[in-house]
Amino acid sequence: MNSPITFPPATPVLKLARGGSNPPSEKWAATLSEERRRLHEDQEALREREANLRDYEARLRVLQAEIEAGRGAPPVTTRAPAAPFVRSSSRAPFTDELALQAAWEKLHRAREIFEAEQTHLRDDRIVQHDRDTELKRREEALAAREARVAERERLVVEATRPSGEPVASEHTMSAVTRLTRGPFDFARVVFGAKR
Repeated sequence: MNSPITFPPATPVLKLARGGSNPPSEKWAATLSEERRRLHEDQEALREREANLRDYEARLRVLQAEIEAGRGAPPVTTRAPAAPFVRSSSRAPFTDELALQAAWEKLHRAREIFEAEQTHLRDDRIVQHDRDTELKRREEALAAREARVAERERLVVEATRPSGEPVASEHTMSAVTRLTRGPFDFARVVFGAKR
């Protein structure tokens, strides 16, 4: 057991070395009284702490005695709640280690296959995205080529039309006339036939 701590008397004596026969000034007197007040406050705080520690020690000793007394007898507290999943203690949780090992191997193999399928799916998606991009690029190139061909055909038609002749619309020309004139108009444009 710890021995109690003893403190000096409530009114401590502060000894200061005095220099010469001069009495202490008012400044020294104020400092001295302030130091005494602080010392009294510190002593009171230490006494309170000591009392609190003694109470705490007593509670711990009582608690320790209860714990040691309770080891031999079952606790007198209220009934403990039942565990939600009670397992019979007569059997080990995994009686068949080989079956457990085989199940783990199946799980690992399934995980490997799943990861391989994920990789293949990701690669397929990348390839499909590249194909879609290439298809869009080709569609744009084809549309631009069709626009250029249509413009050239329009220029060919304008170049083959004689300047003095009135423009015959397709609706006024018969189908046979249009069919027979087409190759000649084309030849004039390509070979630059002169009239």
